[in-house]
Amino acid sequence: MKIEKPINILVRRRAAIGDVIMTTGIVRELKRRYGNDANIDIATDFIEVYRNNPHIRNIFPVDTIPDVNNRYELYFNLDDTYESNPENHYVDSYFHRVFGSTTLNKSVELFPTAQDQLVVDQDLKKIDGKFIVVHMRNWHWGAKNISMEVWFDVYAKLFEQRTDFQIVCVGGKTDYFVEDHPLFYDCRERYNSQQIKYLCDNAAAFVGIDSGPFQCAAASDTHIVALLTHLKPERIVPHRRLDINWNATAVQTQEDCAGCNDRQARPIRQIICEKGNYPCTNNFNTDTIANAILKQL
Repeated sequence: MKIEKPINILVRRRAAIGDVIMTTGIVRELKRRYGNDANIDIATDFIEVYRNNPHIRNIFPVDTIPDVNNRYELYFNLDDTYESNPENHYVDSYFHRVFGSTTLNKSVELFPTAQDQLVVDQDLKKIDGKFIVVHMRNWHWGAKNISMEVWFDVYAKLFEQRTDFQIVCVGGKTDYFVEDHPLFYDCRERYNSQQIKYLCDNAAAFVGIDSGPFQCAAASDTHIVALLTHLKPERIVPHRRLDINWNATAVQTQEDCAGCNDRQARPIRQIICEKGNYPCTNNFNTDTIANAILKQL
């Protein structure tokens, strides 16, 4: 085809950061399909995710996007895509909406700059050895906040076997961290998404629940130990190297209501606990979690 005027494409996903990271495979495959015959713009409230992305032209905050009808030939609104169709893998729902297919490469991408790498390298010099990245999430949506009792039991079992590694904690200021312990290194609020990806590139494993840092880890090749409560593994364990099982261990809560996300009212914007108090977050086989980590050290 001789295309004299490239088509303009807008891809929208407002929030949250992990959800936006999961759109990056869509953008890559759009660019692969159209090449220079398309200009791709992004509308999101998490602009950081697409910083330095080679496949796009512009990024706009959602509330400031240009008039779609006058500027874009193709417009893909991914808001509420998986929220309205929860019995699929999150990324599969995105791909089906855009391509009508789920057979493409669905891996996610982040692109750390040399400056991003320099920031992380300064910490890597201090760590100076093996480490795992852990996100001990503590925020809204109680179903995603694994209890500290679980975390402490995992650490106790790890330290019975190994103490020749460090635990690098990422996330925000409300997330948990173990104070005054020589094997814990606090990187909360220190890194952007690109830097977390690069940190995970150098880590033995990432451990945590579905979250922004989880999806940053999905953009790396590190082993992911996914701690799951309201989600089934086949809904969220990342697609990497065309294989949802590649370099990942899913550990689901032992509560009989595990995977309740499938049963929530659509579109799912919050989790209503069927038992009222999120017992799933305090009911994990900590031997399984510890052994999954030890295998990577």
